[in-house]
Amino acid sequence: MILHHAARRALVLALIMSFTLPGLIQPAQAQRRSRRPAAEEQAPPRRQMRGTEHKRPQRTYDVQHYIIRTRFDVPNKTVYGDTTVTLRPLAPGFQTFDLDATGMEFESVRLEPDGRTLRWSQAPNKLSITLDRSYTAADTVAVRIRYRTTPEKGLYFIPASPATRYRSYAKPAQIWTQGEPEENHFWFPCYDFPDDKATSEQYITTGANETAISNGELLETSSNPDGTRTFHWKMEQPHSSYLISMVVGNYVKLTDSYRNIPIEYYTYRGTEAKARAAFGKTPQMMQFFSERFQFDFPFNKYAQTIVANFIFGGMENVTATTQADTEILSGPDEASGEADNLVSHELSHSWFGNIATAKDWANLWVNEGFATFFEAAYKEHAAGRDAYMEEMNGNASAYFSEDSYQYRRPIVSNRYQKPVDLFDATLYKKGGVVVHMLREVVGDDVFWKALNAYLNEFKYQNTDARDMQRVFERVSGRNLDWFFDQWLYKAGYPELRVRQSYNPQTRQLALDVEQTQMPDALTPAVFRLPGIEIEIGTTRGRKTERIDVTKRTERFTFTLDGRPRMIVFDKGERVLKKLDFPQPGEMAVFQLRNSTDAMARKAAAELLAEAGDAFSIEDERREVVEALRQAVARDSFYGVRAAAAKALTRFRSDAAMSALLEAARDKDSRVRSVAIKGIREIKTVEESESPTLELVFLILFGEGKEAE
Repeated sequence: MILHHAARRALVLALIMSFTLPGLIQPAQAQRRSRRPAAEEQAPPRRQMRGTEHKRPQRTYDVQHYIIRTRFDVPNKTVYGDTTVTLRPLAPGFQTFDLDATGMEFESVRLEPDGRTLRWSQAPNKLSITLDRSYTAADTVAVRIRYRTTPEKGLYFIPASPATRYRSYAKPAQIWTQGEPEENHFWFPCYDFPDDKATSEQYITTGANETAISNGELLETSSNPDGTRTFHWKMEQPHSSYLISMVVGNYVKLTDSYRNIPIEYYTYRGTEAKARAAFGKTPQMMQFFSERFQFDFPFNKYAQTIVANFIFGGMENVTATTQADTEILSGPDEASGEADNLVSHELSHSWFGNIATAKDWANLWVNEGFATFFEAAYKEHAAGRDAYMEEMNGNASAYFSEDSYQYRRPIVSNRYQKPVDLFDATLYKKGGVVVHMLREVVGDDVFWKALNAYLNEFKYQNTDARDMQRVFERVSGRNLDWFFDQWLYKAGYPELRVRQSYNPQTRQLALDVEQTQMPDALTPAVFRLPGIEIEIGTTRGRKTERIDVTKRTERFTFTLDGRPRMIVFDKGERVLKKLDFPQPGEMAVFQLRNSTDAMARKAAAELLAEAGDAFSIEDERREVVEALRQAVARDSFYGVRAAAAKALTRFRSDAAMSALLEAARDKDSRVRSVAIKGIREIKTVEESESPTLELVFLILFGEGKEAE
């Protein structure tokens, strides 16, 4: 599952506040960059996620198979259900058991196949059933339950919506489900927790012109005397109950394939081109993941269906992913790549989340942290390492925002009010960066071999982070307790204060590295950070050194061939951190021109933008503008060119404007967009000393859209 774009709106609001309250925000940021906490200062109480600890429920049975039969009263938003649950007891003396069920009116509960009526009772969110006798672990029990319900969650009735002046297509009436984390029991009785896997099949009765899309293989479509149709779907590989789904509506089906695996895209009429553009890379993604994991796509089909008013961005329902129409249809008709992250994220869950599944919500990292990482991994495959690293930087920034302004928690944590609380930036964004760091620690070859070993060992099973650790330790031959402890079971991140000094007589560069994060019960006083690369440049060339940071305060020395002109701390961004390492403007210019690390060049451009007005000498300003112009014109990575274009906006000169006009013709639309905004901003500032509110909104909400 992936979060909806609503989270981005919160970031936009924060940006608006930065325009409307500059006197409050900017000085505070400056203080954070320059001020070192005094030794006597105490750490303020850190906000933690609200909630209590939740333990995995004790299982008394193992569900083998669900048969779910549904028909609908759409005007009254009612489901008429008929579900058969087949299970095996896990111990002798099994005579009573509970199923999760909320808001249902039960008509009958019978033993199959003889139809004997069973005693049952309802408690909040539970259906308690008493069997006709005591059963043992060698027995198989099937219970058939007839009921009706008007679900408050889990299954949603969406009315039709006509085309508008802002949207060229109509949306058909729809029924769709969303089970994760624990919402399928609002529309069918089940064991609604991830640590049980069963096969399933559905008989879904729809209107004559509607299609029902569900999990597995479509075995039959039959016409009924009342003009309805019934779709019979069957999923023959075991899966957790939250992955069971359906979508009903008047859809167009587009077809594709990877090898012998059929791929289907279900979209609204009139949106075929947009849907094909957004979904069209699915076969290439399937090939990439299959080859990278050395583990073939594990199911016999893969479908993606768009729905309206979806709660999340997407959901990896087994073989039948559901996607928010706003995410898929918001881009241009041509293949823009805007949906690639969503499509690759949900597809990667076929391996990490669907075939091997977290035992409980506390361990969702083995699902969502890895799927977030695989978004970036596919981007690395398709667009190169720089694009991968930019994705990781974006993940880190999103996590830092949550940690600073909401709460701090470990990635693996069973403390919450509701399971959905755990679907946050700590799980997704930090979780993805932690997978990246694990890759860096064990090395690329071991990393991918370990993922293959994990999938082979735990296919069709439930796992947790400790299982993942044991596999990585076995494949790498290394003890990784320290890594999993500080990054998964503890919280926070290292805050590094780095200062440099150079002795020209000895040609010795000294770097003093101090971890300044405030330790508490969750946050380590010392993070172990092995293999940090330091790229050092002089007028004679560049070299890269490696250091292991293992103490609260350490000094590292290097012999150089001259005064350092550039020092990149953590080249390649191997470590999640916040870095306080002030450097003079001339070093940032040198770094922008000479670093081999695209993220370091991008950081240098951003530093020059922040410094902006500090370059008061005209020669300095000309040199900075020229370095930024060269970056815009020549840098190989669009992220650096965009950052340089943005920085040029701070230098309101003819040379800066000329460079921006050149950037407005860049081959990459993202660079063009930044340049056009910069040109408008310079013109506006020239006309008025403060940007208008209209311009602020134009810049914020017009991102990614070019204007003539």
